[in-house]
Amino acid sequence: MAKVLFLPYEISAEIGKEETIIELAMRLGIHINASCGGIGACNKCKVIVESGEVLGEKIDEYYYKACSLVPKTDVVIRIPVESQVERSALLRRTRAKAFERKELLEINSPIKRLYLELSSPTIEDNTPDLERLLFALKGAGLANPDIPYALLKKLPYVLREGEFKITVSYFEDPFSQKVSLIDIESGKKEGNPIGVAMDLGTTTLQLELVDLITGETLAYTSDYNPQISYGEDVISRIEFARKKDGLKLLAERVKEKIAFLMEELVKDLEYELKDIKAFSIAGNTVMTHFFLELEPKFLREYPYVPVAKSYPVYRAGELSLPLREGVPVFLAPSVASYVGGDITAGVLASLMAKEEALTLFIDLGTNGEIVVGNKDFLMCAACSAGPAFEGGGIKCGMRATSGAIEAVNIDPITFEPMLITIGRKKPKGICGSGIISLLANLFRTGLIDKAGKFRRDLKHPRIREGEEGLEYILVFKEESATGHDIVFTENDIENLIRAKGAMFAGYQILLESVGLTLQDLERVFLAGTFGSFIDLEDAITIGLLPDLPRDKFYFLGNTSLQGAKKVLLYSEKRLELERIAQMMTHVELSNHPQYMDYYMAALFLPHTDETLFPSVKRSI
Repeated sequence: MAKVLFLPYEISAEIGKEETIIELAMRLGIHINASCGGIGACNKCKVIVESGEVLGEKIDEYYYKACSLVPKTDVVIRIPVESQVERSALLRRTRAKAFERKELLEINSPIKRLYLELSSPTIEDNTPDLERLLFALKGAGLANPDIPYALLKKLPYVLREGEFKITVSYFEDPFSQKVSLIDIESGKKEGNPIGVAMDLGTTTLQLELVDLITGETLAYTSDYNPQISYGEDVISRIEFARKKDGLKLLAERVKEKIAFLMEELVKDLEYELKDIKAFSIAGNTVMTHFFLELEPKFLREYPYVPVAKSYPVYRAGELSLPLREGVPVFLAPSVASYVGGDITAGVLASLMAKEEALTLFIDLGTNGEIVVGNKDFLMCAACSAGPAFEGGGIKCGMRATSGAIEAVNIDPITFEPMLITIGRKKPKGICGSGIISLLANLFRTGLIDKAGKFRRDLKHPRIREGEEGLEYILVFKEESATGHDIVFTENDIENLIRAKGAMFAGYQILLESVGLTLQDLERVFLAGTFGSFIDLEDAITIGLLPDLPRDKFYFLGNTSLQGAKKVLLYSEKRLELERIAQMMTHVELSNHPQYMDYYMAALFLPHTDETLFPSVKRSI
């Protein structure tokens, strides 16, 4: 078998018979951009063959497609810079400060701790250990608790190690009022119990270590979801899961990364993983299915049926997590195949379901989800916006990592660009916020018309005929980190207009379904980390967001993570989360009789109906 060396990682391995370079990279956990999941449709899985003989398809005369590349001899493969990811970008300062909605509530975590001193056994009193424990618990007001098998196995050792003085951690389920033991430790444990909240995102994982008594965030960390190596979006990953052991591999990879990040959370504090007493997760429906290894293929097949929408409380041991076996794992409930627990947790964190104000809640992450309503009703939908807002389907698009262009300004006279990259590194490509910024600037300066077409009458060195029609050269190859021009094509513009059109049509359909219009909105909440990086004026200029008074917009940050955290700190929030999920009426936009009319009307900049965007009309 041929041997493959991957640079710059210096990782080598033998490639299997009939295995492609991208399949080997996936097996080794090496990331190569592949937004289509390796089926050959996206042309983004570029690699450089530095030595050796290969069979495969060349693209751009310099690269090979990793999804069809097979070595004939030992080879050296270089991963280009645009495929390399750096975590530092995830921690960069946001454009808008998150406005976290807070409640005046007393912390009442469902996780509690109790110190007990049991009587020691004698020849006269040789009561079994379990009965002795149950008697002590009943005396403390905890009758008939559920005791996991793993705790029963270690009970005799823990009792004798602490001379029958123990600390019991338990969970009280607000639904059943049933008490379940989480852990039994010898002696009296000092300090407060801790838990972990996580946003299980399509692109990123974000975790907080939380003090369950004070509510303080003790540590925070984030990293890319390793599943991006198997597809940039959920549809590509669902297709990958159909392969032999594909679903198992997706689950294993994300759990390995979660274990690593949990270790990172506790390493600088006086804690160990065994000290974590609860784990709360909010993720979209597809990510939750992958995490639980539930069959995902029916999520994308009509009539789009998930295996489950609400989930029981699982134990860490059941899910192969590196925590005490009895630690409860809470999963936020979903509403539909593409409106998941990240959205129900987000609505919980936003407080919109407890207030009178008519609110539009928008999550502009890898998927586009929207909710309209207040304390009386909630309507929701998933918009088929695709991955364009995170660089997918864009020729030089990339995720928000070091070297990605995140903001653009074009001089209206010279048409020369000024740009900012993440980490202030040489540009590698354009990420979501940069794409929105660039499109808005091209429109404002008149370089493109309402249909997104470049001016044909203008001769300028930055506008040329490319493989996909006219394109704007944002960065010449001499100034880029890739050694190639970074361009924005008419095809890119078309993809982005389709994505923003799907979102805007979704807002209109949800509001119309309850007899309301955009002008009736009292607030717009922008959720998700991505929402905190976009420029509000740019997003309104291209028609991605409604043209409303700017003081109606609020950037809430990662509401999915905030909602998961609330579940750890307030016992009643799990009840409220289920109530929100039950309140939400899902609208399948593709089946709505007027959706295509609204969608087609939104396929212009900012819209065919200029009265919907009065401030843009005045400024252009």
